[in-house]
Amino acid sequence: MNIEKNEIEEEQLYSGIYEKEITEPFNPKDVDIISQPMVISNIIDQLECGDILLEPDFQRHPDLWDDKKQSRLIESLMIRIPLPTFYFDSTDDDKLIVVDGLQRLYAIKRFMVLSEDDKKRLKLTDLEYLKEYEGKKFEELPPSMQRRIKTQTLITYVIRPGTPDKVRTSIFTRINTGGLTLEPAEIKNSVYRGQAANLLKELACSDEFKRATRNKIDSKRMLDCEFVNRFLAFYLLGTNKYSGNLEDYLNDVMIQLQKESKCTIEKCRIDFLKAMKYSACIFEDKAFRKITANGRYGMINKPLYDTITVNLAKLSIQDCERLLKKKDKVMEKYIHLLKNKKFASIITSGTAAIDNVKYRHSEICKLFQEVLEDD
Repeated sequence: MNIEKNEIEEEQLYSGIYEKEITEPFNPKDVDIISQPMVISNIIDQLECGDILLEPDFQRHPDLWDDKKQSRLIESLMIRIPLPTFYFDSTDDDKLIVVDGLQRLYAIKRFMVLSEDDKKRLKLTDLEYLKEYEGKKFEELPPSMQRRIKTQTLITYVIRPGTPDKVRTSIFTRINTGGLTLEPAEIKNSVYRGQAANLLKELACSDEFKRATRNKIDSKRMLDCEFVNRFLAFYLLGTNKYSGNLEDYLNDVMIQLQKESKCTIEKCRIDFLKAMKYSACIFEDKAFRKITANGRYGMINKPLYDTITVNLAKLSIQDCERLLKKKDKVMEKYIHLLKNKKFASIITSGTAAIDNVKYRHSEICKLFQEVLEDD
């Protein structure tokens, strides 16, 4: 069965009087980036020994370019057309994580690093100028052409170890302007490597999450991890610590998760899975979906997702079971709330505004409590 993917409603975070605010500007002196010229032969050596990481946590798919696009990149080296600047993030063990230039580096790896008998080894195809090299592997090029490619100079910049996480996140966002830019969740899963990133990926892959979201959230660009990130922010930090800048808020919880005890991480895991289970059981295929102008249920709405799941997570299993037994009453109140003009507005426009965030959480909390108290 073909499942249609990525049915997520576009979120209008800031509108009108609700403007995104920089709540904690960082010190420009914390930006620590150095220029580090390299030649292709250096890049090849580092790819061969694993010092350049092409498949880190934040970028699951380094091979999004087809053979034609990769071949044209190699052709640029052959005719000495300079490539765009590369950016790397240097780790504490001196390995380099690609921030900008992943697809270009993977093309180089396929053409010059993989073994000759590897099925993924690139043969040049659909070249624009050097037609005489069609179908050739690197080793099949004339020695002079091989040397020309390997001595080509690249402009690279490296973010040095010790740069604060929030500064690195900002750097990633600003310099990542190529044809295939990183999504916010991909950036976070690079910057906050380790316990935080691992938890996001684990929960995003859970059957409970996939069932609650009807398998509609595409995992290719880590949008599923963004949903988990949002849950954990409102669950761990609460709405009282929300200051109006959603990106900062999502980064704050990643920083906290890096330091949390195993006991707290386990509680996050248990309550997340509980929330997803009961979201699916109570709301079924209507979970996290607004009612549209024509009376139908629309795509998945992120603010509804945050609000419903976090409020369910904070309830005991016994209360969740009681809500499940009264699911008809829950749905009756839920539909009534979705048809309320004020509530519909605050989950549609200016969704990141402090007042709107607090209002929608309080309304869903009140809905659940009214059902639980109605005996």
